[in-house]
Parts: sequence; C-alpha cells; structure tokens
Amino acid sequence: MASLHLVIILCLFYYCRSTKLPNLVGDILLTRLESPYDISGDTIIPYDSTVTIESGTILKFSRGAQFIVRGRLLAKGTPDRRIIFTSSTSALYHDQQQIHRISNTNIRFRLVDGSNIQNGLLQMYFKNRWRYVCTEFYRWFDYDATLTCRMMGFRNGSVIPYHINGSESPWYGLQIDHPACQLHKDEHLLDCPGVRVPPQLGIHICDNKQYVRLQCDGFFDPLVVLNWGGIVFERKIQSIEQSDIPYISDSASSLFNNPKQQPSILNYVDILHAGLRPELTIRSYAERYAAITVFDNIINPIFDNITILYSASDGMNFSNIGSSIRLKNSISAYNRGHGIVVTSRYGNVTLDNVHIHNNAGDGVHYTLNNTEWSIREQEENPQRLYKSFCETANTVEFPNYFTYRPPTAGTCCTQTFSSLYNTRLTVHFQSVFVGNYRTRFRVEIYDGKFDIMPLLANITFNRTIESLSSYSNELLVRLCHSCDDVRSRSCWNQSDRIQLYVVNDIGRDADIHIWNSRIVNNSLNGVRIVNLRSLIEINQTLINNNHRHGLDIDSGAGALWTYHSSFNFNNEDGIHIIYDGGERRLFYSDISFNNQHGLSVRLDSAPIGSQLSYLDFSTFAYRQITFINGSSIRSNGFYGLWHRSTCHPALFYINGSLFERSVYDAIRFDSCQHEWRPQKVIDYQFRSPMIPFNSLLPPPPPPSIIYQAPINIYPQYPPWIPVALLYANETGNTIFNVIWNRFLNNKRVGLRLNPIQNILGDITNNSFIGHENGALLIVGNKSNWNEDIYLRNVTLRILFNNFTNNNGKIFIVSLDLNELSPYQTILFMYNRLINNNITYKISNDLNSRSRMSGILTIGSSHIRITRNIFGNKQSQFDIVSQLINSSAIIKADMNFFTTIYPPPITLTRTPLSTYERNQHLQV
Repeated sequence: MASLHLVIILCLFYYCRSTKLPNLVGDILLTRLESPYDISGDTIIPYDSTVTIESGTILKFSRGAQFIVRGRLLAKGTPDRRIIFTSSTSALYHDQQQIHRISNTNIRFRLVDGSNIQNGLLQMYFKNRWRYVCTEFYRWFDYDATLTCRMMGFRNGSVIPYHINGSESPWYGLQIDHPACQLHKDEHLLDCPGVRVPPQLGIHICDNKQYVRLQCDGFFDPLVVLNWGGIVFERKIQSIEQSDIPYISDSASSLFNNPKQQPSILNYVDILHAGLRPELTIRSYAERYAAITVFDNIINPIFDNITILYSASDGMNFSNIGSSIRLKNSISAYNRGHGIVVTSRYGNVTLDNVHIHNNAGDGVHYTLNNTEWSIREQEENPQRLYKSFCETANTVEFPNYFTYRPPTAGTCCTQTFSSLYNTRLTVHFQSVFVGNYRTRFRVEIYDGKFDIMPLLANITFNRTIESLSSYSNELLVRLCHSCDDVRSRSCWNQSDRIQLYVVNDIGRDADIHIWNSRIVNNSLNGVRIVNLRSLIEINQTLINNNHRHGLDIDSGAGALWTYHSSFNFNNEDGIHIIYDGGERRLFYSDISFNNQHGLSVRLDSAPIGSQLSYLDFSTFAYRQITFINGSSIRSNGFYGLWHRSTCHPALFYINGSLFERSVYDAIRFDSCQHEWRPQKVIDYQFRSPMIPFNSLLPPPPPPSIIYQAPINIYPQYPPWIPVALLYANETGNTIFNVIWNRFLNNKRVGLRLNPIQNILGDITNNSFIGHENGALLIVGNKSNWNEDIYLRNVTLRILFNNFTNNNGKIFIVSLDLNELSPYQTILFMYNRLINNNITYKISNDLNSRSRMSGILTIGSSHIRITRNIFGNKQSQFDIVSQLINSSAIIKADMNFFTTIYPPPITLTRTPLSTYERNQHLQV
C-alpha cells in the first residue's frame, strides 16, 4: 500500500511540476523530461541563436505572452510525441461562433469584405438570412458601433461611411437609419430607440444607399482573454549590440536581413489557445495576433503537420512576406478569426493536404499587396534591387527585378531570360505609371530567346496587367513606349515607368496552390482572394458548407484553374468572381447545392471589397477565357452559371458538362451592350496574332471562314457597306461554343442569351430534357434608337441538339435577333424536338397576333429553320411567328413533322394459329 502511495505521489509530482524556460541565447535544447516549461511574458530567440525542442515537449505560456523567433527554431515532433504550445491557464476559449451572449441566437452580426474579422461591412442574420445593413442618411455614431462590436465579442468600435462602387448592389438588405443607442443601457442593437422594429427588409432595399462599415478592436468576451499570444517569426535581424529589450521590426528597418540564414522547421506541433495580444498593442501591430505569425520575412519557416486550434484571432498570419510559403498536412480549426491569412508581395503560396474548418472568418484569406520595394527594402536584400531594363545585360538569376524607363519617346528595349530545363518563366508587373493618358506601353512576349519564336502576347496597356508566362525555359520580353503626338511634352515625361520582375518555377508561377485539401464549415468564405495577379490553382479539394461563398475572387486579374474539386452546400455562391478578368478553367469539378449561384462571374467591374483592402495597384486583364469541361453544376438556388458581359475579345467554351435542377436558368450569358467598338476594347485590343487563346484552343478562324456556310443561309450584305465595316467589330466579339452538354430538369430555361450581340459560335450536340419554363431562350437587342446597333455581329449555329420532354408556357425554343441588322443570323438545323408541351391554353375566342405560343418561336427573318424533326403531340403549334414586321419572311423549310407524316408502322409477324403451330412442330 505504501508503494502505491509512493507511485501516486511521484505521478502527481511529475504532472504538476514545471520548469522555468532558460535564457534562449546560443544553441539551446528543450527536453521532454524537463517539460512542461512555464513562460511568463514575451520570450525572444535572438539573431544567431538556435532553439531545438525535443519531441513530446510541452510549453505553457501566460496570458498574452508571445514566442518571438528572430533566430532559428527547430521543433521536430513525431506522430506519437507531438510538441505542444498551449496556455498555462485552464479557463480557455473554445467557442468561435459569433453569438450574442443575451439575445436570441437567430439574430447575429458579422463583418465581411474586410482585411480581417474586426473590420468590414456589417451583416445581420435576420429571418434565416444574412443581410447587409445600410442607411439612407448615415446617422450612425460610435456608440452604435461599439454596441454592435460588443455583440460580436469585441470591445470598442467606430463607424466609417461606405458606398459600394459598382452597378450591382448586394441583393438582400436591411435598413437601419439611426439607431441612437445608449451605451450602458441598451444591450442589443434592435433594442435601441431609433431602430424600427421590425427593420425594413427587401431584396434591393439597399440600392443607392450607404452601407454600414465598422472598425472593431479588443475582445469583450471574458472567455477569450486568457489565451496566450502565439509564435511570431519576424525578420532575421543582425543588430550591432545585443539587447534584452524586445525589438519590433518593420518594413522601414535599415538593418540587414541575411537571406542565407537557414529556415526554422516545425513538424508535428500543436498550438492551442493562442492568438491574444493586450488591447493596447492591437492597434499598433494589428497583424501580430495569430497563433502563428510570419512577419516580413525573406526566408519563411517550413511547416509540416501543424495543428492550430482555438485561437482568439487568426490561425496563421503571413504578413508582408517576400518569399514562397508551403504548408503541408496541417489543421487550422475553431479559430475566432480566419484560418490562414496571407498578405504577400511575392505570391507562390502552396497549401497541400490541409484541413481548415469551423473558423469564424474565412478559411483562407489571401491578399496580394502589389507594390514595389522601397529603397530601404532593396538595401536590406540586394536581390530586390531594381536594375535598368534597357541597360542591364541578360542574367540567369531569379527572381530578377527591373525598372523600365523609356530612353526616348517611341523606343523599345529587350531582355532575354533562360532557366533550367523543364521550368517556365513568369513575368510579374508590380506597378505601371503613366503620366498622361495619351501615352501607353506595349509588351511583346516570345516563347524563346529570339523574336522569330512563337509570339505569346502583344499587348498595349497603360495600367498594371496580369502576369505573363512562357511555355519553355526561355523567354524574350520587349517593352515599348509610344504616344499620340511625339512633339508633345507627354511623350518626354520621365516619370513613365514599369516595375516588373521575372521568376522561374516548375510551372506557371501562381499566387496560390491548394491541393488535396478540405476547407469546410467556415463562418465567412471558404477561400477569399483579393487582387489576383497570376493564378489560383485548386486541385482535388473540397470547399463545402461555408456560410458565404465557397471561393470568392475579389478584384485583380488572372487565371483560375480547378481540377476534380467540389464547391458544394455553401450558403451563398459556390464560386463568386468579381474582377477584371482573365482565364477560367473548370475541369471535372462539382458545383452543387449552393444556396445562391453555382458559379457567378462578373467581369470588367469595380469590386465590392477591394477598397476595403487599401490596394495601391489593382491588376487588370488582357484576355477573357471561360472553359468548363466535364463538370457538373447541379441543384443551386439561383443560376447554375451566370456569366456577365465583357467587351473584351473573349472565348466561352462549355463542353461535356451537366447542368441540372437549377432554380433559375442553368446558364445565363450576358453579352456586351456598349458601342460596337468601345474604348476599352481599343485600349486592350489584341495585336496579330491572337496567340493568348492558344493556351486552350487554336485561334478562331478568320472572318472569311466564319461567314461561309455550305448553304446560302446568310443575308446578302448591301453593296454600299464597305468591307472594313463588315468586320470592324471583330475586336469585341465573343467566340461562344456550348457543345456536348446535358441540361436536365431546370426550373427555368437551360440556356439564356439575353440580349445576344457580338457573338460568334455554335450550340451543338446538347440535350435539353425536363425543363419547366422552356429550354433555350435567345433574345435580340431591340434598341433600334442606337445608331450602331445594326453593326453588331451575331453568327450562331444551333445544330444536332435534342429537346425532349420539356414544358413551357410560351415556348420551348425561342430565337430572336435585331430585325434591322444585316449582320445577325442564326442557323437552326438538324435538331430534334420531341414530346414537348406548351402549357399555355389558347382561347378559342381570341387569337394572338404577334406573340403566339409554340414549340419554336421565331422573332426575326434572319433565322433559318431547316432539316429539324418535330414530334410534339401535346402542342398545337410547332413553329410560330413572333415577328413584329408583318412583311418579313420566315425561312423554314425541309423540316419533318411526325404529326403530319407519322413514321411507318413497324411490321410484326401475326401470331401462329394452333393448327399452324402444330404443323410447324411436326416439321
């Protein structure tokens, strides 16, 4: 019995004892036998010091204490003996939900579209939906903001007026004009005397009103204040004198940052209950409160098998970094802020096999700070020095930074680059300065070291453009400067310049790669990208069940590549894109069961959240490509795919995909409604050849091929129109191909083009089955008051499609064009329209004159209907006219109608009689 008591006493002594952390100067080893280590206050690993932590070691930190790493930290655990960083207190923060401590849980608040969860536009969860809060007169004050911030778990708040810049406001709104809250009396925003109960609601109630933007700070929830600070990897500093006083570095530091220093390594590490800083330091160093913070580093730590749970703010925060990031096999969950935050000037972030779930902010929040390096930053790292693009000899070091200043007006400079075999080169534009709108730059990119190699791009621009990449390990870049009048002063403005750099990588240098990951159940977006520059690649990743969008791209320009990924069950859109444009590839992905749109793409537009992120140089697109192949877009609450208009030359290819059970249209495609040669198209027009499209498809055929057909279906152009006018608006056309897709059981139409103009292409080999309000709707632009409307091209072929078992009140297929335009034509040929039903019952006493209901409705004489099969027994009319001009002629010939000419009866043998059967058996 005494031995048992001795064992119990020894066990209690082992688990209750703790070791004070030693002075971390030099090479220090923290062992498992001496753990747990108790740390009170901030602890610093100074420059040229290395701290090694043995597997199984436990470190406990006091409230708000940070572990600041300026030297090197080696924390290498094992799967069965993980290293644990945690808080020394017991009452810890566990719940990350933004739920008010007193009010009903059905009324909650959150801040969206900001840089972190403590600033942004205010949303209120009211009547089972998140709604933007707006005001007409903006009589919100700091008392109102403080009460609202405290309901979200923060301490203080201030209010900032904000008006959404853009033609499309958020749909769901809630108007609160003047809360007039009393700080120590009211406990809920809706209890304030100035709030109308219930508040005014509506889909478009916030149109043309100011939105409430709040800035919160501190923590009001008592369950949060006991967390520790977290691990901070900051700039590697070599100070002249050693000091015990903590030094907070910033981007203006003149101290040397040694790029050859070995990185820190964290393997099999758990970081629990971190992310707190005292309120007095949060405003000065807002980026420094996360469980892991990497601040202003050239060499980033190596992370593998990291688990971050219950942080009082963000899980991981990479701020102002200048090199690549790689995070593997890690978890970031149940944090009060975002799961992972990256604010980078370099990009190249890789998240491989990470699980990010149940965070109160975004799962992944990435922002590109596309600004040039300051003079002091260049002095700290000689690799960042900007060299003259026109005077520097060709180099093979990467990254390679350049400044292009034109020596004289109208001159060009050339640089060639070469890298290792099987690598590619990417050109990033940091900033573009043009002193006068009459001046512009031009860039030529060749896939090789000589200008006889394939031309990849030839672009005229006066703003920062998206990145350009080679297909080989060699690249030639030629930059030119031009202006309208060489004799003007604007041509000799020495302030015109381009800051750019070239990097090499195995593939195209991307902003962020997300591979084999799960990003689910986050309170805001799954992944949010602000100011895209080059590429976001998502491969074999699940982005499901997030409370806003699955993937949100806000501002910038670049490419989106998704392969074998799913964006399902998100509270708003599966993929939500508002940016200038670029390339969008969705291969073999699933976008289903989202409460709003499956995929929403809005181009050439001012984003909502970019102004909240204080971007200095947003990125603009030089091409527009949408390519969806082998994907399924099913059961979304609004549109399956809503693609807004673009006035750039564009490719729109949908191939081999499934569009099923959308509440609205399966595909809604809006075409450009500006002038037939808008100024934006002139500024960004493609030079010959159109090679930017070659990354996906061969270039579109020349106009002479586009306008030819085996039969004479196109109208004869008047002889007085010059040939140049005939193809003048080729610059702004969209090559539109929807081929080999299935459209099944959508509530509205399967494919809508409204209005159709500046479109050339095909709709072929598709199946439209089981729709409730028609299958195909093409509406012409009837704005005849516009003098240029008749010059806008439409050349569309609708071939080999199957329309079966669809219902519609007015139509199953509706085709319309501008009757006055000789340059618009549609060929409807070799299609099958079988067993469709028009639900509108025609009155026997009143006949429609120009809007008759039927299976196929025709609204223009420029539409040719030939060689189709109609077999719709439940409908009275198969082809009807909706022409306004009674003298116009519909070209409909050589069609087959099964109700008029039924198919021959299949001959079957008459059953044998009993006698004949017996005779047959005897034989």
